[in-house]
Amino acid sequence: MGKKLSVDHLEYKGGYALVAEAELLALMAAYQRGGIRKDHLRVWAARHEQSALHGRSKVTLDRILNCKAAEAGLKRLRSGVIQAAGTTLDQQVEKPTGGSHRRRAIARPVLRAMAQGRLTCTECLVCLMYALRRIRQRKALCRLLPNERYARFTYGELQELCGVAKANLSRAVALLREKGLLSTVWVVKQNENQFGLLFVDGPLLSLIPGSAAQRDQPEVRKTTTPPSQNANTPVIILPTLRKDYPKTEIQKGKGCTHQQVKTLPSDFERIKARARAMVANLIEQAA
Repeated sequence: MGKKLSVDHLEYKGGYALVAEAELLALMAAYQRGGIRKDHLRVWAARHEQSALHGRSKVTLDRILNCKAAEAGLKRLRSGVIQAAGTTLDQQVEKPTGGSHRRRAIARPVLRAMAQGRLTCTECLVCLMYALRRIRQRKALCRLLPNERYARFTYGELQELCGVAKANLSRAVALLREKGLLSTVWVVKQNENQFGLLFVDGPLLSLIPGSAAQRDQPEVRKTTTPPSQNANTPVIILPTLRKDYPKTEIQKGKGCTHQQVKTLPSDFERIKARARAMVANLIEQAA
């Protein structure tokens, strides 16, 4: 028997089940091959939920799978379907033998949600990948709470394991956040000019919507000093040249006011003024 994880170390409040890491990888590989689907994932989760119960518990596998079947959108699995799915799981997913294999903790609320059919296949795979990569803080991180555990993985890594497109994985993470099963923290990578996501669950994992902390954006620090305001209107210099024609601008009233347009002399008046000036100049020369 391997070393049992303790709730005091913030494993999962509310209970957890220990699953071999090799079994999780085999389950994802079977899903990628197309050998298992949602019914098989439900039966697999119900088996591990049953193993996490007390030894004298009389809760059956059918009870775990169909206890919420009366709710809208949840499918009831009949005994024949459950038996066939269990046989397929035994054939497709090989369980490791011996107690030397490394085991991972999966929260029992997640297993119950998977068994009841409240999660899609993609959401189930994201939760399993989170349990597979979940670690404790080697050193105190400012972006996390004290003793808070986390997991880091990319959508590309999960796509290689299960064969689901990155867009579907991103959509599943958003749905898990709405359901309160998973939370994300906005993280700036140190060596790259990109942003990454840090997946956390905190000390409490529940199915209550909105219970997970929404920390996907950097927090804005509130200060008592009001922000500086610049009342000057910025001068916008357009990169293209303006095609202006003086006569058109005068007619539109852009070059001068309406009163100025009315007082402008006509061409005939300018000719007469020029003629009077020429006559006055000739008289002055003759004198």
